Amino acid sequence: MRNTKKIKLTRANKIILISALGDYYYQQRVVNTGWRETGYLILKVDSLPVGKKSVFTIEEIHLARTAVNQLRNKKIQQGQYTDATDDMLLKLF
Repeated sequence: MRNTKKIKLTRANKIILISALGDYYYQQRVVNTGWRETGYLILKVDSLPVGKKSVFTIEEIHLARTAVNQLRNKKIQQGQYTDATDDMLLKLF
């Protein structure tokens, strides 16, 4: 259990994470690298019950952080608020 972390996802955070991973997945498909791992993580997050702690590996957390941070940067460039995305990033740390 040393290389894992328990994270409790709210409904809003789950939606943000799936959205961020979806965008990241399609970008990876274009360059044909790492998209399988992202696809598996999307399926895992989608099947998780809301409000219960779930175990994620360090690799999954790193992938999720990268995807959510990319979504956050995209929103900043578009001049949108990032409060919900920032909250999701804090959950991943």
